[in-house]
Amino acid sequence: MDNLNDLKKLWRTANTEGLPDSRTMMSTIKKYRDKKIIKKCLLIIAALILTGIMVMVVFKYKSTLLTTRIGEACILISGIILIATNTNSLRRIYRLKNCTNREFILHLEQASLNRIYYYKRTQIIALVFNSAGLLLYMYEGVCRSVSMLAMAYAAMTIWLLVVWLVIRPRAFKKQSKKFIETVKKMALLSNQF
Repeated sequence: MDNLNDLKKLWRTANTEGLPDSRTMMSTIKKYRDKKIIKKCLLIIAALILTGIMVMVVFKYKSTLLTTRIGEACILISGIILIATNTNSLRRIYRLKNCTNREFILHLEQASLNRIYYYKRTQIIALVFNSAGLLLYMYEGVCRSVSMLAMAYAAMTIWLLVVWLVIRPRAFKKQSKKFIETVKKMALLSNQF
């Protein structure tokens, strides 16, 4: 009986200051889930619309060069990759509807690994297809004039370099910062147990 009293004293003296209560935890999970579902749905819808437009262009535009068709195929492949990866992500997020705190923390850990894999592998593959597709697709439109060709390819190369070297890393760092804050919040509550 004495051990039980010691355990009760120890339990009551534990410092719980700064730990979120259960309502805050549930609110954080719900907010995270809803925000991710909305973002993923909007991204999938936009990708479907743009891929659909590209399919229409493939059938309506009568190109004379093979480079244009190869460019269209590359752009379509990048669109399909975008749709597939975000659909898988949406499916994982949707499963969080009735999850425990531990399941949510495990989801966040897995999501962190998935984000790094996406950034290092999948996104690179999709961007390579998209970049190559854009460069090949626009060739037919500007190949008749050497100056137009040079200006168009210079502008497109600069834009692609900005996307690859500036926008992509900054977006990843910004998203990582938000993601780490959410994980820290959840880890605080997890440590309580």
